[in-house]
Amino acid sequence: MGGAFVAVADDPSAVFWNPAGLASGQPAGATIEWVRFRNGDRNGTPAVGRWQRSAKFVSLGTWPIGLSHASFDETVLEADAASGLIARRFSTRHYGATLLQTLTEGLVVGTTLKYVRGTVAAGPVTEASSGEALGAGAARDGVTHGVFDLDASAMFDARVFRIGWTLRNLRSPTFEGSPGTAIELERRSRIGLALLPADGLIFAVDLDLDTADLPGGPSRMVAVGAEHTLWSRLAVRGGARWNLEGARTVVGSLGASFALRPGAWLDGHVTHGRAQGERGFGLALRAGW
Repeated sequence: MGGAFVAVADDPSAVFWNPAGLASGQPAGATIEWVRFRNGDRNGTPAVGRWQRSAKFVSLGTWPIGLSHASFDETVLEADAASGLIARRFSTRHYGATLLQTLTEGLVVGTTLKYVRGTVAAGPVTEASSGEALGAGAARDGVTHGVFDLDASAMFDARVFRIGWTLRNLRSPTFEGSPGTAIELERRSRIGLALLPADGLIFAVDLDLDTADLPGGPSRMVAVGAEHTLWSRLAVRGGARWNLEGARTVVGSLGASFALRPGAWLDGHVTHGRAQGERGFGLALRAGW
């Protein structure tokens, strides 16, 4: 759905997209997810701005508690005055506990207390291709330390529409690597609207409320998407997101979900940008009771 999930997510993956969304789903559930993204030609000459990202996510959710573990890995090729080009790696491991509170009918707030271990590493690029350089950078050891952080969220569910809001990384922790190398886990805020005009049909839009400083340049995204359940065992979805800052890149996505058995789903999606833009795919297993 192009990433428009802030007002949509109502399974245990909501502890990432919008923790308060847990209250709109089934009483209990679990999710396992894996995604990978990259840009550019992996066989081309290493160049500034090439990157790869991957994430793994496991979550359990009930009313009103959720538990989660997530790992995020990013490797970027950057300019360096001393060596010309370096591969910089930033990896985080998140261990979270989510609590929900109903304020009034349809309005729920949630917070996730998380312990985050971050690793920062950097080194010169000597490989012949971008793919090899990124792979070597991703395997490089670095400096690791841990901090506590918080996410906050809210969801208003009026049945025919939902409004969601989330604020991640309230403390904006900074992780330091070798001297002169430090990366901030930036505070990010997002709002979303979902329309549910009929059973099995969802339209959604998300908007970033702030601008992030990412390796490819400033990023402030708007995402739109739709999902349609064709029958009890198959749902399809699609969407796009575009950057309101910098290069204003556009990325499209398509996905589907197949019911393996009642209450258990296999999800898959692909993303594709223009020319040397973003490429990605992901798989997930969801179960609800």
